[in-house]
Amino acid sequence: PRKTLVEIHSTIGKLVDQLDDMLGALLSGDEEVNEGGAGLKGKEGQEGALSGIKLYKGETLLELTERWKLLQNKLYDEESDTFDLSRVPDVHDNVRFDMLHNPHLGLTETLQKLYELAKSMADCVVPQEYGITVQEKRDIGAKMCHTLLEKINYDLTIARTDNQVDMRYLINMDYSADLPINSMGRRVRSRLYFTSESHLHSMLNVLRFESTKENSVPSPLSERGRKILANASELCYLTQVVIRLFEDTQKPPEDPKRFRVEILFSPGATATPRHMAELYREKDAARFDTEKLQKISIEGLTCTQVEEFFEQAIRDGKTTEDADESSKGTVSDAEKEKKAKKKAKKEKIKKAESTSAVNDKVNEKTEIDTNANKMESEVEDPSAAGAVEESQCR
Repeated sequence: PRKTLVEIHSTIGKLVDQLDDMLGALLSGDEEVNEGGAGLKGKEGQEGALSGIKLYKGETLLELTERWKLLQNKLYDEESDTFDLSRVPDVHDNVRFDMLHNPHLGLTETLQKLYELAKSMADCVVPQEYGITVQEKRDIGAKMCHTLLEKINYDLTIARTDNQVDMRYLINMDYSADLPINSMGRRVRSRLYFTSESHLHSMLNVLRFESTKENSVPSPLSERGRKILANASELCYLTQVVIRLFEDTQKPPEDPKRFRVEILFSPGATATPRHMAELYREKDAARFDTEKLQKISIEGLTCTQVEEFFEQAIRDGKTTEDADESSKGTVSDAEKEKKAKKKAKKEKIKKAESTSAVNDKVNEKTEIDTNANKMESEVEDPSAAGAVEESQCR
């Protein structure tokens, strides 16, 4: 491995030197400019976007060069004379990217050599990022993809139950005229999940390795299926894991064998970056080829077995934070009694305040009524009031 890493580092250095030469030629102005200024001409008169204008996604030649210089420095530490294995996948991704999207730079030979070296190391390093031992692979996989497993498990349950359970997935009737489907009112049971390579590695590790706990549910994969996964060196573009659910209507509803499951796998695209980088690639339909799907599940696998396996993996994948979050809804009897007493006390205080407010209003009304009666008594006998005034005057 160290010899391969030394070669990778040396090849990156050669690539950086070639990119620096291109930049030097650009800055010196020695290269012949294409008509219209959309790049520079190479030695053979071929158009190459040395100015960076035509690099993929607007990246400049300077940015591309700095990207590779950074990888070169991060991969190897001269002071400690050590290689950083976590940078191997980065080298693999970057060389693949440039072979696919920047083939017109004329660096295909150097990139091809670097790709072969990086891939041989990445095929070893990448799977180890998700655990080294079987137990680590299982634990890391269950933690990383337990949410995805929950969704798949839920959809399996919906798919094998009647239409009254979940009516959200119906065919859009607005497009009924364009769809050659006889039963438009039926539910759509197909599901498509798009996820990352890391989640695919995690999910496949969960399927391959069952839990080490007591009464664990066996893996739904066959020995042949596990070998197929073990021999898949890379999960490339369009990697697929297909879960098919079949129903035998001749069996009673309570029979577990009524619903049968098949799991299939394909590692995706077969075309290499060199194949894709050829100038005539648009004329070559073989670049769309993918590995055929192969069945990796055991024979006679029932939906119940799959659901039980997923449920155990989901439980194993629950983190401490998830457990704390779920325990928030669980309240002890003592806490319930304490809350009930506190609530009763609040209600008592509220009731007392309400009663006090009513009494205040009653007293206020009584005082108003008393004053009103007094005023009425004073106004009732005006003659008496006049007599009193007259006697006073006398």
